[in-house]
This record gives sequence, C-alpha cells and structure tokens, in this order.
Amino acid sequence: MGDGEHQKGQIIEAIRFARKYKLDNLTVMIDRNHLQICGSTEYVMPQSIRGLYASLGWTVKYLEDGHDYNSIFQALSAAYQNTSGVPTVIVARTIMSKGISFMENKAKYHGSPLKPDQLAAALTELGVEDDFAAWQEKRRQPVGTATILEPLSCYPRIDPGKPILYDADTMTDNRSAYGNALLGLAEANNVQGEAPKVIGVSCDLEGSVKMGAFHKHSPEGYFEAGIQEHHAAAMSGALSCEGQAVFFSTFGVFAVSETYNQNRISDFNHTNLKIVATHVGLDVGEDGPTHQCIDYLGLLKNLFRFSVFMPADPNQTDRIVRYVATRPGNHFVGMGRSKTPVITDENGEVFFGPDYTFTPGRADWLRRGSDATIITYGALVPAVVDAWKMLKDQGVSVGVLNMASLVPLDRDSLVEAAGIGPILTVEDHNVETGLGASAAVVLVEEGAAVKMRRLGVRQYGGSGKPAELYKQQGLDPESIAASVRSLIG
Repeated sequence: MGDGEHQKGQIIEAIRFARKYKLDNLTVMIDRNHLQICGSTEYVMPQSIRGLYASLGWTVKYLEDGHDYNSIFQALSAAYQNTSGVPTVIVARTIMSKGISFMENKAKYHGSPLKPDQLAAALTELGVEDDFAAWQEKRRQPVGTATILEPLSCYPRIDPGKPILYDADTMTDNRSAYGNALLGLAEANNVQGEAPKVIGVSCDLEGSVKMGAFHKHSPEGYFEAGIQEHHAAAMSGALSCEGQAVFFSTFGVFAVSETYNQNRISDFNHTNLKIVATHVGLDVGEDGPTHQCIDYLGLLKNLFRFSVFMPADPNQTDRIVRYVATRPGNHFVGMGRSKTPVITDENGEVFFGPDYTFTPGRADWLRRGSDATIITYGALVPAVVDAWKMLKDQGVSVGVLNMASLVPLDRDSLVEAAGIGPILTVEDHNVETGLGASAAVVLVEEGAAVKMRRLGVRQYGGSGKPAELYKQQGLDPESIAASVRSLIG
C-alpha cells in the first residue's frame, strides 16, 4: 500500500476491523516514500502511519531501508509465522524513483511520462535494456477489445428453507420478516463446526435490521463492523466471492447513498452481494431527512448488475429474501421502518400465499380495474389499496399493480396497464429518478401512448410520523384517490 492513501477513512475502518477479529494472517506492507501527487505527505496531509497502526493495536515493524530485499524477506517471514492474534504492518522507508538521479524524490514523476531522451537516460542509469522502440510499435497496432471480467463460479448451493406464511390479520414490519427469513436460512444451511454458508454483516444496527436471531444462531457467521459502512460494504462484496451468501444490512442511507462507490466496485467485480436495507424513504419518519433514503432506486439503476426488489408486505419479503439467497449476483432488497398489513385480495385472502413464487421482472396485479391503473411498490402499497377502496366506493374502477421487481421491470404489465387507460405511479422515492421515470421510458420505447402522472417525493421530508410526511407530499390515500380522479377527468 502507499502512504498517501492512508489519509482515507475506509482504510482506517479496515485497520480497526482486522484488529478486532484478530486477523494475524494479515500482513500489510507500506511503501513509505513521503510523497503523493501534490507533493510531500507532510504538505498535503501530515500523518503518523506507524503511530496510527500502533494506536489501533497492530504489530508494527519499521524498515529503515525499504530497498533492502533481505530485510523485507525477514520481516515478511516473521509476519507469516505470526500466531499472536494481532495483524502486522511493515512500514518500509523508500525513495521514490531510487536509482535515477534526476527523478529521485520528485513528486511530479508520480504520473508524468518521460520524454524519449529522459527515458534513455533513466534506463542507462538503471542498467536496463532500452526496448522502447518495440513498445512504440505495439502502440501503433489496432486497439484490441476490452477484457470483460467474468463472474466467478463459486456461489454455494443454498437451501431456501421453509417459507413463513403470515396470515391476513398479522401486523408486523417487513424487517422482522427479513430477520425471520434470515434465521431460517441459517438453520437450513449453517452447520455448527463448519464454515457458515450464510453470512450476516451489519454496522451497529443489529437490532434495527433484525439480525439478532441470526447472530444468536450463527455467531461465527455474523460480523459486527461498527459505524464503518465503507469498509463493511467493500468487505461484504469481497467476501461474497469466497463461497458464501453474504447479507449486508443497515439503513438505506448507509447501504446505498453513503456506500455508492463501494457498491459500484462490487458491481464491476461481479460479486454476489445481498444488500438488505431497512428504513428507506419517508417511512423512516421522525429520524428526519438525514436518514430518509429517497434515492435508492435512482442510484442503483446506475449500476449494471444490481437487481432491485421492494417487497409489499411480510409474505413477499420472506419469498424475496429466500430467492436472493439462492441466486448468485448482486441483489438489493429494500423496505421501510413501519409495521405494515399483510396484503390480501378482494376476498380478504392472503395475496402472497403458500402457492406464491417470486419471479424477478414480474409484477403483481393486486386489483383489476377498467378506468385506470395505479402502479406502486413497497411501503405505499397499503395506501394505494386504501385509495382503491375509496375509488371503488365512488364508482371508479382502477387496477393496482405492485411492482416489487424494480430492476428488472415487468415491461409486459406496463404495456398492459397502458392499454387499460391512464397510469398513476406512486412511490416513496424521488419522483424524478424512481419507478415513474423508469416506467415512462419503457412505455415510450414500447410505443404505448398513454396519459400518465407520477406521484413521489418532491422535496426533502421533515421529522414527523410517516403518515404526516406522506400527506405533506400528496402520498396519502385521499391524495392518491384525488390524483386518479383528476387524471381520468
């Protein structure tokens, strides 16, 4: 590793985590040349690297001459034999561009190419053959195709366990249904005394994200990362390529907004990460705008290999969690904070019953109608069903389409809805980057001419009860019903 990069917080998070979990098989070697792009590390950002590692409990070895291969070998050999429960860092004092007189200790050569005469002089000083002409000739050749990373075929066979069925009068939160499903996965797959197949990672929110029962059942499969989301997200992605089904759970703002780049890196590395985020949207309520994640879909749509699922109730949550556990690839499952009713059909029977199977890219017609269609997902499904009842009592026939699979979308159901009449999308998300925006693109691409209106979050929410915040933004049942009446004229 370099010395300048130790100014970054994610590295410090990883240092703490490695010490907590006694990773004595981990050795870090640092090229301590005191230079970075803009000059000396003392000028850019003073730091004490040895002091940092020592203060966090690591074994620190310092090499005064980082160019002495024998010293490096001895230090690495000692670290390799370490069984103390303490990781090791080797800080090697080096000279940047050592052996080239006009380049030594000059930060400007960090990323500056040499001119041909400088290159010749440098190679002469190093005693290295000058074969630059051959490389120039290669550069003149046509550009080849880019190397595309292929997914690793190391995903384990996961038993989904027995689904849990919540009856029609159950009132619970989707996060509790997630916790119950995760426990079921642990019971079906994690065997005491063997490496766990299902892993859980959280960031000081074990109780809030309902990982407590999983932790109790599989303590060897649960990792508490503290309030260190950047490291937790990156580590979870890497670990998911090692033959485990890894669930990384925290609040939406920390799982998506704060760790967007870590998730992006996981995405292009074909990881198998399962992000299950609770507390998304205005449904977070009293925690206010700092914790109300209203851009989860907009951000994740930027990533090429993430699927995005938002279950409507505890039963659909259970099925989706078990589905993603058994599939490789990157999956996001989001849910709100509040308790929510079990979704039923018009006859009061559980909609996502024992025969229900979750299928990505397939929406659910919760209600059928002939005048218009309301398309929604997640925490606002109950409000939309309430609006449907109001409209039915007023003689307005509307369909309700639950779009739990947001990536991929059910294009066929969208076109079907357009054939019925006007479409209203309703979501607990930034209205400009959520389901409404995605649906509009699909309808245009499919040549479906239809009148459409989008309801969603149009400004940051305040601190209050979710119902109050929804009403402020026109997402309560009465406002939804009024929007439908206005839309159909």
